[in-house]
This record gives sequence, C-alpha cells and structure tokens, in this order.
Amino acid sequence: MKSVKSLDPYARSAPEWRDLGYHNYAASRALFNSGDPFLWFPAATLGHHALEMFLKAVLIHEGMTVFDPREIKGLDAALGLAKDDCVWGHALVELAKKVAEKRADFDLDAQLSCFVVGEEVPINLLRAFAIFDPFFSELRYPQRLRHIEGLGECHGELLDHLYEYLKPLLDEIPPPSM
Repeated sequence: MKSVKSLDPYARSAPEWRDLGYHNYAASRALFNSGDPFLWFPAATLGHHALEMFLKAVLIHEGMTVFDPREIKGLDAALGLAKDDCVWGHALVELAKKVAEKRADFDLDAQLSCFVVGEEVPINLLRAFAIFDPFFSELRYPQRLRHIEGLGECHGELLDHLYEYLKPLLDEIPPPSM
C-alpha cells in the first residue's frame, strides 16, 4: 500500500522561514566579522542559507509552498497543490527570479553599490545572488572550488546589501502565529 504524503507544518509558514533566516544571517555576519579567514567559509555557507530562507519566506508570503514538485503525485490531493505553487531547491538565482515574477517591486537589475573582489562595481541584484549561489554547493564539503574565485569580508558586506534590499519584503510578513 502506497502512503500519501502530507505537507510539512512549516511548508506554508513565511514567518518561521524569515525568522530562521535572521538567525543564519546573524551567525554569518558574526563569522565574517571575526577576522578569521577560515571562518569565512562557514560564514558564506550560512549567508547563502539565510538568503535562501529569506527568498522562500517572501515566496511563501506570495502564496507558494515549500514542497518538491516532483513529489506532487504522492501528495494528498485534498491539499490542491500544483507544481507551479511549489518553491524548491537551493539556487538563489532561480528563487530570486521567482520573486521577481511575483513582485513588481523586486528589480533584478537594481544596482548594489558595494565592492566585491573580482567584480565590477556596481553589481546588480541578480549578479549578487549569483555570487552567493556556489557557496551552497562548493563550501559545505571539502572539494576543489570550481565557481568561487575568492572569499573575504567583502562577501559579508554584499550579504548586508542583499539583506537590506530584501528587508522591506520581509517586514511585510506578519509575526508567527502562536
């Protein structure tokens, strides 16, 4: 007998996604500010995680559900979830593009005036997310870096700029319900 999947209780809870994103953001900034270059690696990974959670929180607030769309067939049909309603994955660029589809005030061409080693100034929003994208796949485990040219405190500053751009959208999300 095939079991029917249900949604995780937090799959549609934007406040929890946003709030856990805040914790990851704070941890990332503490590590970037530590002055220890070896701590920049986990800082970058936590920064990616924070940005992913922030983008997913905004998408949940816009009506999407955190669920793997490949698993829809096994989901309880009474939930009425379609593949287009799902947000899944770790790719910040793809998540940012989904936010831009939902929100006219989310401009992927918006310019961020911060300096990142190896990048031309100014950096647009989409490029900033692209800079953070490989931090998820390449920095979590020991391996040869293929898409990361360098890492430094400037990436913490870039994270701050991304957070500041996302903050007005995150502020629209109400507090968690008790």
